[in-house]
Amino acid sequence: MLTARYHLERGHCCGNGCLHCPFDYIQVPEPRRSTLLNKRQQDGYTQNTR
Repeated sequence: MLTARYHLERGHCCGNGCLHCPFDYIQVPEPRRSTLLNKRQQDGYTQNTR
């Protein structure tokens, strides 16, 4: 599992819909992006990059 910290260090969204993406899935095509963002909101996901 790749952490949010790893993604931040990489510096961009890869578009794979990673669970801990800190970039709000900007490279993921619709409608999958909306689905992932809705699921994240429902699950109450919070980013902890420390």
